[in-house]
Amino acid sequence: MNGSIVCGVDGSSDSHRALGVAAQFARRLGAKLIVANVVAYVPDPVVPTNAYAPMAHWTGYGPPMTERRTDADMEASEALLEHAVAEVAVDGAELRTMLGIPAERLADLADDEGADLIVVGSRGRGSFKAAFLGSVSNSLIGIARCPVLVVPRGAAETAAAP
Repeated sequence: MNGSIVCGVDGSSDSHRALGVAAQFARRLGAKLIVANVVAYVPDPVVPTNAYAPMAHWTGYGPPMTERRTDADMEASEALLEHAVAEVAVDGAELRTMLGIPAERLADLADDEGADLIVVGSRGRGSFKAAFLGSVSNSLIGIARCPVLVVPRGAAETAAAP
């Protein structure tokens, strides 16, 4: 593997563990590491009353979504990435902040970069809650065109043990 590894980070401790695993793989395999955060669309507070009115991004599941995010949201995303790579002590990673639906944007980024692997953390919600709340990792597995590694809780500690 001489390509790249994309790692999705959302600021959670689970995503920090995933970043540690992704960094280990990148070092061992000589791959470029791309660390990404996706600023998610937000529900549009103004739902059109006319059936023919344009909707920004409507998936058919829940309220229409809009791209309305501020520069502060994007700056917070950049700060989150910088903090994550500093906390995990990752050197030489490319940082990417994107706007959109997290699973879709991570899959698109992996395609654009010709990534060999996408690494994300698992929130460990369990199948019941994930079925109702959705899951970036579950969605990503269904749409990514490269392998997806979902790092469960405890994996980083196990990998670091002798």
